[in-house]
Amino acid sequence: MPQTLAFRDNQYLHKSEIRIGLDDLGFERGFGVFDYCRVRNGKVTFLNDHLERLNHSQSVLQLAAPADINIIREAVLKLQQANGLNDAYFKIIITARMVNQQLQPIITIYQDSWKPYADAMYEKGVSLILEEYDKPFASYKTTFYLGSFRLLPRMYANGSEDVLFYYNDEVRECARCNFFIVKNGLIYTPNENMLLGVTRKHVIQCAKQDQMVIEQPISVKTLFEADEVFITSTTRNIMPIVKIEDKFIGNGKPGALTLSLMHRFENYCKNYAE
Repeated sequence: MPQTLAFRDNQYLHKSEIRIGLDDLGFERGFGVFDYCRVRNGKVTFLNDHLERLNHSQSVLQLAAPADINIIREAVLKLQQANGLNDAYFKIIITARMVNQQLQPIITIYQDSWKPYADAMYEKGVSLILEEYDKPFASYKTTFYLGSFRLLPRMYANGSEDVLFYYNDEVRECARCNFFIVKNGLIYTPNENMLLGVTRKHVIQCAKQDQMVIEQPISVKTLFEADEVFITSTTRNIMPIVKIEDKFIGNGKPGALTLSLMHRFENYCKNYAE
């Protein structure tokens, strides 16, 4: 496969040529934010939403001058045209270096082919583990993932796909996904103390065409009383959850509303115009 073109620190170069300097505080201190977007049928989906969220995220870095979102947009579109990948993803990272006692942004953008999750994960559903954790800077998409990566051994031992965080009995989000429950035909999702996902936003818009979606805090008790549970993310779209820790959700199979919404959202993405 030919090398994909990338963008690093105001230069276009092959992805394999990217070098991270010791002055990059993303490497040295875990100081950075990012966003991740999909390419479907050769088009970058929901790009405006991802860039808007990236701009919000970089505000937490308190840079001397923020990274220019228009430069990032131009670079993404140029890379898409140059690489010509039909089904792919972009990762856009903003880190920084210290120059004259000021934080100056470093932009890194790279692209690669997207590999779909196994069909069985959607047909049979997957499980989650549950962990109490107060995620720092939860409303910003930072590169700090220690809270979830330290749980990988337990997650793998449990055969789970992700970890669901809660704090003070309030369910928040997964490490890499937003979270929804279905109860009595209504869809509920948390609306605070978490990252407002781009896919979450569009799943809500899609669902509201036929169902009521209620954004409000969800307790752990309410979670285990749900008829159905699903997660959403850029990589997964909508993925059904059938088990959390050792407790099954509903009858332990993907629910009818979740399955219907999965198909509807696939069509929504295909027909979406930026």
